[in-house]
Amino acid sequence: MPNVFALIPARGGSKGILQKNIAPLNNLPLIAYTIKSALASGAIDAIYVSSDDDQVLSVAEYYGAERLKRDPHLARDESPIDPVVAEFIHRQKLGGKDIIVLLLPTSPLRTAIHITEALAEFRDFPTCHSLISVYEINNQLMKAYVGGGEFLIPLGGAHSSYMRRQDLPSLYMPNNAITIFKVDEFLREEKIPRTHEVPYLMSFHDSLDVDTQEDLDLAEKRLKSRAE
Repeated sequence: MPNVFALIPARGGSKGILQKNIAPLNNLPLIAYTIKSALASGAIDAIYVSSDDDQVLSVAEYYGAERLKRDPHLARDESPIDPVVAEFIHRQKLGGKDIIVLLLPTSPLRTAIHITEALAEFRDFPTCHSLISVYEINNQLMKAYVGGGEFLIPLGGAHSSYMRRQDLPSLYMPNNAITIFKVDEFLREEKIPRTHEVPYLMSFHDSLDVDTQEDLDLAEKRLKSRAE
C-alpha cells in the first residue's frame, strides 16, 4: 500500500508580508491552518514542512508537522518548486508508488474535507498524472483576442469571439491549494507532471491565496464568517 505524504513548502523570506508563512491570522500562524487541515483529513501518513527558516520549522513542529531543513539555494525568491519536491523525495527515500500531496501554506481556507475529496478523486482516475485544485471563472474570457501582432487572434480559436456563452467551454483557474501526484510520475523528468491533469473543483471563496496584507485581512473575515 503506497504511503501518502503531505509536503508544505514554506521558506522564510517574503516580500509582501514579513515572515508571511507564520504571520498571525485569527490568533494562529498562517501555516497552522494547512497543517491542521492535513492532520484532520485522516488521509495523510506524514506531514513535512520544507523551510530554510528555523522559526518556521519550530512553528510547524509545534502544530504537528515533521521538519525538513531546506538547502538555502532552494529558498530564494526565484526558486522554483520542482527542486524542492525533488529534495524531499530523495532525502526521505520515497517509493515510486507513494503519493505526494503538495499544500501551499498560503491557502488557509482549504479544509480537511477538500484534501480528503481531492485524494479520493485522484485515486478515481488511475491514468491521470496529477490532480490540481481549481475554481471556475467566467467563460466569456474565451471571447477575448490576443494582440501584439498585426492582426488580432481569437484566444479560443476561430469564431470563438462570436459564440454564445452557453456554447463556450467551461474555464477553470488553478488556485495553488492542492496538487497531488505519484513519486514515479515526478521522477520521469524531476518535475511536477503537467499533463493528464484532473481538476478538483473548489469555490472562489475558498480559493483565496494569501500574498498581501489585504489578502490576509480578507482571509480573517472569511474564516470568521465560516465560524458563525
